[in-house]
Amino acid sequence: MSAGPEIGAGRARARVPGWRVLIMPWLLMSPALLVAIAFFGLPIVFMARMSFNAHIDRRFYVPGFTWDNYAAMLTDPTFSHAIWTTAWLALISSVATVVIGYAFAMLVWLKPRNWRLAFIALALCPLLISEISIIFGWWMFFPKNGLLSYALVSSGLVTDKISLMYTEFAAFVGLTYVTLPFCFFILLSIFDGIDRKVLEASADLGAAPLRTFYEVLLPLTKGGIAAAFAQSFIWAVGTYATPSALGPDTLWTIGYLIQEQMLGKHNWPRAAAFSIVLTIGVAIVMMIIRMLSSKRTALNG
Repeated sequence: MSAGPEIGAGRARARVPGWRVLIMPWLLMSPALLVAIAFFGLPIVFMARMSFNAHIDRRFYVPGFTWDNYAAMLTDPTFSHAIWTTAWLALISSVATVVIGYAFAMLVWLKPRNWRLAFIALALCPLLISEISIIFGWWMFFPKNGLLSYALVSSGLVTDKISLMYTEFAAFVGLTYVTLPFCFFILLSIFDGIDRKVLEASADLGAAPLRTFYEVLLPLTKGGIAAAFAQSFIWAVGTYATPSALGPDTLWTIGYLIQEQMLGKHNWPRAAAFSIVLTIGVAIVMMIIRMLSSKRTALNG
């Protein structure tokens, strides 16, 4: 008889927080949502509105509504070439970043604990230096009288000094270096969630190291690979200082076109239109990667 009131009270408590269960996640996310709306959502709205203004004479913009800034992208070969250059450079640098970051993260994961802090500190070094300082560092590495040329001549691999400065390879290396730490920490977090005993179990069942990698580690880290690739690709697409400073004058990316329209030609509507197209392109890439990752997870499940 005494259990009756307790059961009734438990049911009452279970019925009361129904609306709280629905609203509590939104209350917890509200600070982050407000920050995202204030510092990302509103600027995107203002930028979208700016892209429809007109550019007359040398004024920054003239309030109005026109599709000319978007129509010009379809007829301007410079823009189409910049899209191709940006996508290709971001793709190859992202692939290289994922491969290097994956190998480095797996090495740190397999190393003893006393080595882990040293490797993590090494990976943090690029994040503690500004992008401008990194560019200056590569300027001392790639020129004809730089460290790379001196090392190659001293080792006897080449007889004459070489310069890789202002080449697409230099821009590729610079982008890879900038995005590598982000990729590394994403993949390391994925590896830390894997029990190392699965490697011992695979070895006990007679699997070779390569087979263990392809059939055990790789499936368990596919989600991290997709996330790291997406992060690297987005960062490489939006970066313009590194490829502009290290690459040739003919290496025109979308970021370079945006800053040229904004600062050089003072055409704010055209720069805003380029930025909106870049934002939409990045969003589409993110959606595709997420869909592929979800489909792969469903198939594996």
